[in-house]
Amino acid sequence: MKALLKLKIRLMKDNRTLYFIMIVMSIVFAGIFGNSMGGSYVATIAVVDDDQSIEAANLITKLTSDYNFKVNLVSYDEAVNQVMNRDAISVVQLNKDFYEKSEGIQIKQIRETVESAQLSRILEDEIALINNTNYLVDQSTQIIEKINPTLDKQTLSSVIKTTFLKHWESKRPISTTLSISDATNAFSGGLSIHYVVGMTLFFVTYSLMFTVGDILEDKRLHTLDRMLVSPSTRWDMLAANLISAMIIGTFQIIIMVMTGQFLFGIEWGRNLLLVIGIGILYIFVVTAMSLFVVSLVKTMAQLGALSPIILTGMAMLGGCMWPLEIITSKPLLMLANFTPHKWAIAAIESAVVHGNVDESTIISAIVLLMMGTGYLILGERVLYFKSLKDN
Repeated sequence: MKALLKLKIRLMKDNRTLYFIMIVMSIVFAGIFGNSMGGSYVATIAVVDDDQSIEAANLITKLTSDYNFKVNLVSYDEAVNQVMNRDAISVVQLNKDFYEKSEGIQIKQIRETVESAQLSRILEDEIALINNTNYLVDQSTQIIEKINPTLDKQTLSSVIKTTFLKHWESKRPISTTLSISDATNAFSGGLSIHYVVGMTLFFVTYSLMFTVGDILEDKRLHTLDRMLVSPSTRWDMLAANLISAMIIGTFQIIIMVMTGQFLFGIEWGRNLLLVIGIGILYIFVVTAMSLFVVSLVKTMAQLGALSPIILTGMAMLGGCMWPLEIITSKPLLMLANFTPHKWAIAAIESAVVHGNVDESTIISAIVLLMMGTGYLILGERVLYFKSLKDN
């Protein structure tokens, strides 16, 4: 087997362009996805203020300062043009006395988005706050007027409202705080780590698939026939192909770790060897899976047509291209459990966050080991029965 393994390693130079492209693409796509989905995006809304009141001015200020929207104060026609040109997500029209009417605020948009849904809830809450404030101000004014009828009602209402809003900001009845218990939390930088890991695990599958696919080339060139009459066993030939593929995959995992740390500023935590170990276990699973897929096809052309469908589909289901936390479909989440990508990403993220082996890491490792063993047995058996049929 040593001679076969040495031969396979020497032949890797024929695929060096493929390996280089896969490494570069994983880095490029990790940067693109990480910046676009984990960046500092601010939604823009076009506001048409037909009320011109203090309440409207306060609401617009809150949308900018408290809720991080970018507000463009424009006319109605210009607001519609901004939405049609995708320069704003929504038109928010504040009608006269908007807080006293059931349809005092009109929202127009092309499609529903997360930001527009958030905007609708914010406006509902703010209108409720304005109405509650006005009710309390009216009640307080009436009580004070009974005690001192000589006071100017308008001035009194203004003072009460200003006092109420001032104390509301500093003494809200409910407040929430967020704290991170572990200062080494690797996700403080956003989604960069997820996409560095996800894109690497996605593109490494292509390198492994076509490296294992050399078995098909051995068949086409009748190299396999000469190997079969040599002292080497069938398992020696399979092991040589699998080990050479795992060497390539392990190299890409190491590149992932180095790139994440030095290019994207990711802190992998105290247990870097655990991250690499999980990556190698994932490489074993995908290599065995590649053997199974190769055993089902006859030519490299068929492998080239089938592998993008399988690999891309599994990567999408497994969460390489987006976090599974944002998926709400139960069927999709169930299918994700059958992909090695899901378990590898979960184990790596858990190892980075906690810095040690926990229950989640152990479960993921066991599942990956079972997947790899199952694919390896299936691939070897299919190849064996196909060889019997051919002979």
